[in-house]
Amino acid sequence: MLTGAMDGRVDPMHSRKFTAALQAATSSGRPILLRTSMNSGHGIGSSLSERIAESADEISFLFDQLGMTYEPMK
Repeated sequence: MLTGAMDGRVDPMHSRKFTAALQAATSSGRPILLRTSMNSGHGIGSSLSERIAESADEISFLFDQLGMTYEPMK
């Protein structure tokens, strides 16, 4: 789950409650994570650096869950 602490449209508490409900309901043993950005809102107006950091976190989590490794090009 992704949420922004400065979101004017959706209260970040909704994301927190939904994440907690998913964690309580799952039996898979897989993590359910909530990423909260303290400097962004509903996506519009997020800085380029914030969007890059969010994408990097998403891809890192996906790679981890799929058991993938990354080797830089030489």
